[in-house]
Amino acid sequence: MRGARFPVWLLWTGAALSATSPPRSVEFADLDPVTRQILAQEGTGAAQFPDLIRALDRQTAARLREGESDHLIFFVLQSTRFTRRVSIEPALSARDFVRSLNPATRAAYLTGHAATALAANVPPSVKERMRDFLSALQHPLPDVRLAWFRQYLPDSERTIDHLCKEYARAMRFLYRKEFVRDQGAASYQNRGHSSDTRIESSFAVATALHVIEALDARLRITRVLIVGPGLDFAPRTGFIDSYPPQSYQPYAVADVLLASGMSTPGQLRIHCVDINPRVLDFFREFPHRSERRLILLRGWNSSEYDEYFRTLGQRIGVESPLAGGKSLLVSQQSADSIAASKLNVITERSDPQPRYDLIVATNVLLYFNRTELLLALDNIRSMLAPGGYLIHNELRPEVEQLSTALNFGPLQARTLRFTPTLFDSFVIHRKPPE
Repeated sequence: MRGARFPVWLLWTGAALSATSPPRSVEFADLDPVTRQILAQEGTGAAQFPDLIRALDRQTAARLREGESDHLIFFVLQSTRFTRRVSIEPALSARDFVRSLNPATRAAYLTGHAATALAANVPPSVKERMRDFLSALQHPLPDVRLAWFRQYLPDSERTIDHLCKEYARAMRFLYRKEFVRDQGAASYQNRGHSSDTRIESSFAVATALHVIEALDARLRITRVLIVGPGLDFAPRTGFIDSYPPQSYQPYAVADVLLASGMSTPGQLRIHCVDINPRVLDFFREFPHRSERRLILLRGWNSSEYDEYFRTLGQRIGVESPLAGGKSLLVSQQSADSIAASKLNVITERSDPQPRYDLIVATNVLLYFNRTELLLALDNIRSMLAPGGYLIHNELRPEVEQLSTALNFGPLQARTLRFTPTLFDSFVIHRKPPE
């Protein structure tokens, strides 16, 4: 579930999509007339639009840095690779940290003030892990996550003071999310961009694809775009660092498309776009590994998910048993069919715009306010081929309102329940055929 270097590359084999030039900033004239009208009604016309795009780019860069700082703190708290100290669960650490503050300080902190000043209140057990982490950065320990921080973490941020400040900031959002529960969906529109992902999140997409298959029996999908595929780098909970970072969704989508017959091996091409260089680096490097292996751990426990997990990966590789799940050796053909490049789906476009049969954007739209959502939906619609489908999991009414105005409103929407407290959703849109 997002600073500095954004590799822009495109690698295809076989019957590839036409390569596009590096993305450029979206222009007012690129937008659908409905989008231009909505923006103008809200005070942004052609003259103001470039300033809006520049502001959104600055905001995206800031949120990317903040999200990366969150992952840094989650890594420091939980990793077993650089210290023998007991791992600290982030949500519980947030609870203990906030509840240690006096009532007046706590109230100011939770409303967005005093995070820097509270660095002195960081628990000693957290500071001990911070010191071990900083020490590990000085030594070439064989760990890919540590290697990433060693390469990209600036010297100015390799201090206890900086880590304590970022800890205090990260714990505020986490405490409010887990223990106050009063923020609602809008809270994600102001937080850092997370690259966190889990294999379980692919189940709702698979269910949506089966619905599309039933709705459109003749549909054949060869060109797929995945917006924000994510990377299991340092999640805020359940962090396991016994295997290297990995992404799941593109491989899971390929598997269900091939299993359903909607796609054919050798013809299916999946392109991923993201703003996070870590995510892009994974897709650039994965096809060239001597062993293209994914570790799939069973998370949820429901009959529907169990059946999905049992067959997951059989069309794209060879599986072998593993405690708590399975190991999947991805075929070279499947690995080569997936590529990635940098694209901000709000502010950037390619020339010419590609045309995809399917676009998947899960756990992405919830980060966008109304204006960002409008621009993203406009961009997504422009990248869909006539008759193409969009799958996402954001049930916010604004998504329905804006997509309907753009003439590709929801066809289906469902909420899936896996445990008494665990849910996921999917929404399906279709661009009208020509």
